[in-house]
Amino acid sequence: MRSTLSYFTGSLLFSAVTLAAVGWYGFTLGGAEHAMAFLLTALVLAVLETTVSFDNAVVNAGILKVMSHRWRQIFMTVGIAVAVFGMRILFPLVIVAVAGGVSMSEAFAVATQDPKRYETIMHDSHLMVMGFGATFLLMVVVEFFVQHEKDEHWIPGVEAWLAKLGSVENAQSLVTILVVAAIAALLPAGQRMEFISSCFWGYVVFMALHAFKQIFGGMDIKTAAAKNGLIGFLYLEVLDASFSMDGVIAAFAITNNFWLIAAGLGIGAMFVRSMTIYLVERDVMGQFKYLEVSAFWAIAALVAIMFAAALHIELGEVVTGLISLVIIALGVFTSLPSRRQNK
Repeated sequence: MRSTLSYFTGSLLFSAVTLAAVGWYGFTLGGAEHAMAFLLTALVLAVLETTVSFDNAVVNAGILKVMSHRWRQIFMTVGIAVAVFGMRILFPLVIVAVAGGVSMSEAFAVATQDPKRYETIMHDSHLMVMGFGATFLLMVVVEFFVQHEKDEHWIPGVEAWLAKLGSVENAQSLVTILVVAAIAALLPAGQRMEFISSCFWGYVVFMALHAFKQIFGGMDIKTAAAKNGLIGFLYLEVLDASFSMDGVIAAFAITNNFWLIAAGLGIGAMFVRSMTIYLVERDVMGQFKYLEVSAFWAIAALVAIMFAAALHIELGEVVTGLISLVIIALGVFTSLPSRRQNK
């Protein structure tokens, strides 16, 4: 069996190289003091990203464990390139380009040379980003809980009721539409169409993946991922993207430096990937039977926090991370009795 450390070797090496680059970057701008400040900022961002995304790792593991070894390797190579470069570097530039009505090269210039304007554009786009990400994740959560064949529940009353709801046709879409409509009604009139449009695209992306899943794999994502690794891979990448959206925006509470945000969040993304593989290969999910369901409750909490952010109620990354960790810790704790019985 591989040692625990071996699962994180790649992430540790990536972190060392990235932090060395961050230190050098800070040193060239202002000497040793700047270098230390930049290193501390990158480390804080990395820790926050890893903490907040633990539920992401658990959900990823639940899907990845049914996929072939080949697709797991693709997830760890191509997938990490998408997560680090696509979501932490390219995604913010796309937001600046769309919101600012400029080319990608101009967006890059704004992000790297005009941090104040960059921060303003990203904050002004938070309604669109939160709407898309929260709606996609809400569909993921509802899909998990409305499986009417589920007969074992972590929170019996609530989960049993949600499972019964699964027998209602289009229950998933109905719940999502009602939640989005309720949030939109609380927004100022001038912001409603932007919010509803972004939620619509989150819904469309989920339903497109849902359609591919049924055509090429099966009724649920795990069955589809086991039969068709590409469907599972695409699902995981969109899931990761939705998780990371709030982190990209929230990072501006710490710094508006484009490269520091990319470095810190990139390190966090690497550790989340390593953690996912560790959970799969060590069969941690099988040892703690409520770990997965608690992760979905943590996602539900994240959805609520993202919708609250759309209403300009900001809880911050630290609170978000703590809420996720507490919920998952409860899942692990309540799994201990059955784990002892199975030994």
